Amino acid sequence: MVTITPEAALTRDTEATFYSLYHREFPLVLRYLYARLRDMATAEDLCSDTFCRAWDSWNSFRGSDGDAGAWLMRIARNRLIDHVRHTRRLRFEELDEGQATTVGPDEAAPGRIDLRRALASLSHEERDLLAMRMAGMSHAEIGKTQGRSEEAVKKSWQRALLKARSRLEART
Repeated sequence: MVTITPEAALTRDTEATFYSLYHREFPLVLRYLYARLRDMATAEDLCSDTFCRAWDSWNSFRGSDGDAGAWLMRIARNRLIDHVRHTRRLRFEELDEGQATTVGPDEAAPGRIDLRRALASLSHEERDLLAMRMAGMSHAEIGKTQGRSEEAVKKSWQRALLKARSRLEART
């Protein structure tokens, strides 16, 4: 017969709780990172790193179950910011319309290039907000992640959409 010590029971509960959080939040975190990066391999790496960092801090987390998702998204967002800062040294060149037809099937549509340019003209915060919504987060969840009210997030989201739309329409 095996005797389970209180420490072992606590460890088992901690692991089970984190495992549950992981399965619930993993798709959302990955979608958010992919929406921002458009590179699945990098998004997967950052997502894994997000959960590793969350696990390292899990014993010190003192929020509710609802707060855990926002806490995790803040970690993911900070990892994304660090990644962007680190890779800022890389230089990307814009494709002109003639080059667009020679690119792979994901990038071939000229409208897609216009959309990327319109989104690139938005601020980092606006692109981040749109990416969180594209990942499937509600306005309330984004508000918790960013430390803002749901109403403020809704207004910012609407302004970002209108700004992107006007930039896109100006190009056509």
